[in-house]
This record gives sequence, structure tokens and C-alpha cells, in this order.
Amino acid sequence: MTERIDPLDHLKKYRGGFNITNKHYWSSTIFTGKFGYIIAVAWLISGLIYASIVIISIFYFKGRSEKKRANFFKRRNNWSLPFAAFLTLLAIIASGVALRGSTGFHSRAILIENNLVQSLNNASGTISRVSESVEVLQNNTQLSQNVEDTSSLERTSKKLNDEASSIQMKAERIMHQVTIGLNILNAVTIITVTLNIFIIILLLASIPFNFCQIFCVLIILCWLLIFLLWAYFGLYYFFGSFAGDTCMALDEYRQNPEKSTLSTILPCNNYGSAETIFRDVGERIYDLIQQVNSNITSLSLSLSKLEYICNPFSGPPEYYYHPENCSSKAIRIGDIPKIIEKFACLGSSDGACKPGEFIPASVYGKVQLYTDSMQDILDSYPEMESLVDCQLVKDAFSVIFFNHCNPLKKYVHMCWASLATLSTISVLFVLLYASKVHQKSEPCASNRSAKPDSVVSKPSKFGAEIVPKQQKLGAVVGRKV
Repeated sequence: MTERIDPLDHLKKYRGGFNITNKHYWSSTIFTGKFGYIIAVAWLISGLIYASIVIISIFYFKGRSEKKRANFFKRRNNWSLPFAAFLTLLAIIASGVALRGSTGFHSRAILIENNLVQSLNNASGTISRVSESVEVLQNNTQLSQNVEDTSSLERTSKKLNDEASSIQMKAERIMHQVTIGLNILNAVTIITVTLNIFIIILLLASIPFNFCQIFCVLIILCWLLIFLLWAYFGLYYFFGSFAGDTCMALDEYRQNPEKSTLSTILPCNNYGSAETIFRDVGERIYDLIQQVNSNITSLSLSLSKLEYICNPFSGPPEYYYHPENCSSKAIRIGDIPKIIEKFACLGSSDGACKPGEFIPASVYGKVQLYTDSMQDILDSYPEMESLVDCQLVKDAFSVIFFNHCNPLKKYVHMCWASLATLSTISVLFVLLYASKVHQKSEPCASNRSAKPDSVVSKPSKFGAEIVPKQQKLGAVVGRKV
């Protein structure tokens, strides 16, 4: 259960559970990154105001002297250079941590997605094998017309096939969208962090020079990148909340699927009703194998070296499937064609059968198809049970919960924490440099500056001319000489 502010419900608290089909869950979870979104918007607005001031100042101070600004940079940059270098070092470290967290989160999320896809493929493969086997049994009407279990198994297989197909189509669509989103997020994070640190290094390197207009452009670009970094901080904080919710939901589902919030999107059949179906199917397969063994008993009176078929089902009334009852050397129902092959008329090209070959080739072929299909069903029987009682899904969720949840949460926490740190450092860096542009100097006016030696003499208010210091000094030296 969650308790978060829901912006879609007049900022009331959302107290529902983990439900990706509920828009209020998404809005409340996305809103957990509100501090990043708010700071990003505030920073962007202040950046627009700053850019407007810079543009207006450029035109307003156009043609004015930059003498004071040049002297200011020469006089003030000495003390700020070590501090700027220290901030740059911190920004490089925070950028490295952010890139490591982003790539780790991306790779771990892809691993989780691959595990889910693999589980879906296993379930789909199992259902496909059973469906094909049932189809073969139904097509072989001469052998299956008296076997009632095929219709029951067909209904079970069709129901599972419809449910699995629906879940698989939804899952594939969601997984495709998630993959695109993860790839885009990882790419833009890497690009933004890399560009940000590159511009910070350029700003540091430009301190000894007085390229004021380039300086202002770099500050504006860094300002925009800081806006993106704060927005990414909010997004990754939201992903951290979502990852925590997902891991808790997976743990609930693997312990008790019926009471889990995931049951709304992954409905689990009641195993009580499914057990009745499997007991009915097991009974019919059990009776079939018993009938074959009874026939073998009667044939053994006239034929030698006939072995009994191992029955993997227990007797009545449970009819539980116990494949361990049959050893690897035991005769399975799928081995029947090998047993009767020596009695089948297969090798003659003219249609004549040898002595002892009394099974026509057509009958042998149908028996082979039937027994192979029945063996495929038996081999898939445990997986069919795991599908019905959700054990296959629970096993996949257990792997994700125990192997991937903690690393995923660690990487996403590392990412949003480092992004918040990098954004704060970049803010201090930009504010420091922006103040350098505006303190006691006109902001980035014209590149034209007046040379100190070419200052024109101006009349004072008393009518006398102001003589440059160099001329005064020359006159004094001349009088002394």
C-alpha cells in the first residue's frame, strides 16, 4: 500500500496499492520527483530572465569602454580560480558517479526485462507443444475416437493458450515501450552529463582570457543543461520509488498471488479447480497406459521379450503425476514404437511382410504419432501444472527479487543522488561566473575597448586639461634632468 500525493486528485493522498493500470498510481508515483521538477522549472525561468538581461545589456552598453571590466578580471580572478578548480573536480567526480549509476540502472533493467521475456517464451513454448500434440491426437481419429481425455485436454490447452497469448501480447507491447524509454533515458543522461562537464571545463579554462561574449554563451548553455539535470534528478527519483514498489509487489506475488496487487494484470487460476482438470486428464492417461500393459500381458503368452510401460501417474483416487517413478531406463509410452517396430511390416518394398511382422506400416505410423504426441504431453505436464498454479511466474519473480532488485535500487539511488549533487555544483559554478560578468562591469558589451595610453585629454570643471599620468611623469623627469 502506498500513501502519496496525487496531483490528478486535487493533491489528495493516493492510498491504493501497486497498480500500473491505475492513472492515479502513476501520477502519485511520478509526483515523488516533484522537487527535481520544481527546481528545474524555477531554474529555467530564472535562466530566461538572466538571458533577457544579458541581451538587453549588450545593446544598452554597446560602444562603451571595457577598461574597467578588463582590469576587474585581472584583479579578481586570482582568488576565484582555485575555488572554481575545486568545483570542477567535484563536478567531474559527480558526473562519473551519475554515468555509472545510469548505465548500471539501464543494464539491470534490461536484465529484468530479459528474464520476464524468457519466462513468457517458456510458457508460450510449453503451450505450443501441448497444442500441437493435442492437434495430432485429434487428427488421428482412428486411435483417438475412444479416448475422451483429448477433448478435456483440448479445452484446458485452449484456455491456457488464449490467456497466455493475451498476456504475451500485452507484455511484448509494454516491454517494447519500456526498452525504448530506457534506451532514450540512458542516452540523454549520458549526453547531458558529458556536455555539462565539458562546458564547465571550458568555463574554467576561459578564466584567464577576457572573451566576455563567449563566456556569456557558455554560461547560458550550462544553465540549460542544469535545467535538464534537475529534471533527470526528478525522473530518477520517481524510478527509485517505482522500483521499490515493483520489488515489493513481486515479493507479495511470489508469496501469495491471489492477494497480490499484481493479480489484476497477472490473474492466477484457482488451483483447486485446475487440479480437478489435471486429475481427470491423469486418470485417462493412467487408464490408457494400464490398458496397454494389459494388452502386453495377453500378448506375452504368445510373444516373448515384451516389457511393460512405466506409468508416471499414481493410482486412484489422486492420480498425481510422479515422473520420478519412471527411471531413465524404464519403458515410456513414447518408447512403444521401438518395442513394436520388430513386429511391423516396414522394410518390404513389394508389400509382403516377413514372418512375425503382423502390424501394417500405416497402423505403425499412426501408433508412432499417437505415442509421440502423448509423450510430449507427459513431458510438458509439469510445466502445464506450473502455468496453472502460477509457479512459473512465481519462479521468475523470485529470480528477479533475489538477484536484481537490490542492485537496481542501488543504481537508481546512486544516479539521482549524484545528479542532485552535480546539479548543485553546477549551479554554484554558474552563479560564481555570472557574478564575475556583472560585478563592477558592464555585461558583455562590445569587444571594442579603449587603450589606456590613448585616453583623450578632457577639460576639467575648472577649465584645465587633465593630463595623462605618463605625460605628467615625463614632464617631472624632464625638469629634473
